[in-house]
This record gives sequence, C-alpha cells and structure tokens, in this order.
Amino acid sequence: LQNLANTYNRVYLENQETQKLICHQAEHDALTEALNRGSYEKLLHIYETGDALFALILIDVDIFKSVNDIYGHAVGDAILQKVTGSLKKAFRSIDYVCRIGGDEFLVLIPGITENLFQSMIRSMLVDMAKSSVHLALGSVWVDDCTGKVEKSLSEADARMYEDKRAYYAKNRQLDRRRH
Repeated sequence: LQNLANTYNRVYLENQETQKLICHQAEHDALTEALNRGSYEKLLHIYETGDALFALILIDVDIFKSVNDIYGHAVGDAILQKVTGSLKKAFRSIDYVCRIGGDEFLVLIPGITENLFQSMIRSMLVDMAKSSVHLALGSVWVDDCTGKVEKSLSEADARMYEDKRAYYAKNRQLDRRRH
C-alpha cells in the first residue's frame, strides 16, 4: 500500500509539472520567452473591461528584415532575445512584455502614474541609445481605459511610426553629409 501511495504521489507531481510546462508553452513565445500574442490579447481584454490605470508601449526593431537578409536568422534571433532581455530588465516584474509579431513587442504596464511612466520612458530611451539596435517606440498612458484600449493601441502605433520616420529621416541626412 505504501508503494502504491508513493507511486501515486510521484505520478501526481509529474502531472503537475507537465501541466505547468504546457501552460507556459501556451502563453509564451518559444524564442524569446516573452508572453505571446494570445496572452497579449487576453491581457488587453482584461484592461478593456476594467478601470485600472495602465500604460502601453509598442516597440518595433528597426531594419530587422535587413539584419535577417544580410546576417542570417541566427543573428536575428539573437537580437530578438537581446531586446526581450533588455525590456524585461527595464520594467517591473508586474509589467507584461509581449512579443506580438516577428519583430514587434508590446509592454503593458498596469497601475502606473503618468509621472512614473514618463520616468520609465526616459530611462528606457537612455538605455536604447547605448544599444547597437534601434527600437522605434510609441507609448500611451491611459487613465480611464474602459472602451479605450483599441484607441490607445492606434495612438501608440501612430507614435511608433512617427519615431520610425524620424529615425530614417535623420539617417538619410547623415548619409548625405558623408557623401
């Protein structure tokens, strides 16, 4: 009877570990370990129906296709992993770092004041300037989110593309000066 109880306990613990692994794999991106798009959509739904303060940042790795084409996918994968690691370090453990597309990320920051959010953005920009990878970003702080998540996403997306355009325009000017 003791052997049966021990076997049952061992199988039960193994099943619990398997369940944890399956849940983790279902919620996380295999390459970067960031939350995946499905998790991101669940989070947005929670904030769409709630009334908590939050902020979000859309992030796009600039010239990523060129990196993959010139240096190969292994280098591109390493860059995505580096970006994810940097994002996880830059934000609190309660913030959500999500990979929502090939080279696109979203960070959802719950329960944050506008001043703290602006401070986090400034700190992130300083860290980005030290990196060899340029990230275009668009950010939005939302104080009343009921029904505003889609609008906030659109606003962050527009700001991210403004950042991209400014980056490319600046680089074109630098290229002209060199020639």
